[in-house]
Amino acid sequence: MRVFHSIVNADIMKYFSNVRGTSLMNNAANSCSIEQVLSAASIFCPEILEVNGCIFIAEFYNGNIIDLERVYDYDRKQIEMYVNSWSLEDFFLLACDDSVQVDEIIEAFGKTLQYFWKIRMRELFPGRNIVVELDYEIMGEQGLSITVYQEDQ
Repeated sequence: MRVFHSIVNADIMKYFSNVRGTSLMNNAANSCSIEQVLSAASIFCPEILEVNGCIFIAEFYNGNIIDLERVYDYDRKQIEMYVNSWSLEDFFLLACDDSVQVDEIIEAFGKTLQYFWKIRMRELFPGRNIVVELDYEIMGEQGLSITVYQEDQ
């Protein structure tokens, strides 16, 4: 038998404050409604926009491409990094609990998000060199952050 483990290590559950299952999948099934699971799916496979050759996570873009081009002197990478940069803790502003203070959980979330966003970008833009970067304080964001941008080929 061969086992192909999930992108999320099951050991992460030892950091959970409210375990409701014997496995991660079981925990999710016992903790989340179908509406919550579908909403979460849109985080891992988000709507993407392409505007003037720039690629944006739709949730983060507010229609200001002309201003951004002026501010960043038409530097596509800087524009994309600015719009697509997001502090991982900010994903949970209204649903915040003690878990966002546990580095292991935030890092696991970041790596999972990075994994799925890379797949999404490869699927949509197979010929482009798109970077999904996970690092601390990207573009002034606080804590562990994620961003998406195109590198010139």
